[in-house]
Amino acid sequence: MTGQVSVASVAALLGAALSCGLDVRSALEHVGRSTGREAQALCGVAVALGQGVAWDAAWDASPERFQGLARALSPAWHQGTSPVASLAALGDALVDRATAAGESAAAELGVRIALPLALCLMPAFVLTGIVPLLIALASTVVGSAGGAP
Repeated sequence: MTGQVSVASVAALLGAALSCGLDVRSALEHVGRSTGREAQALCGVAVALGQGVAWDAAWDASPERFQGLARALSPAWHQGTSPVASLAALGDALVDRATAAGESAAAELGVRIALPLALCLMPAFVLTGIVPLLIALASTVVGSAGGAP
């Protein structure tokens, strides 16, 4: 395990925290504290926001992969709208993207493994299938040619 929490999980946790009535800054702080080491950058964002730092500047120190969270939460911070739907959409999009990447990797693996598998199975097929057939055919041809006057 890498200790790296998925952004989709963080988005779901933030959505749950905000649905329970926490404000954006408190939700960032609690989720950042309760998740992995990298997600603790959210605590830094919460502290910066509490000190009056501008929204974009507060997110500058966070990892690049959390920028989608900043975009999803921005309307809530600036206009007071509920970010729960946008966080759910972000989480769904990230899960869909990860699923597509996994399916693509699995398909690519099937193609990459075909040649080595064929190279391993071809000698066995030749030795157990083709060689006995050729020997039987050769013995028949030699036997019938040797017996003819």
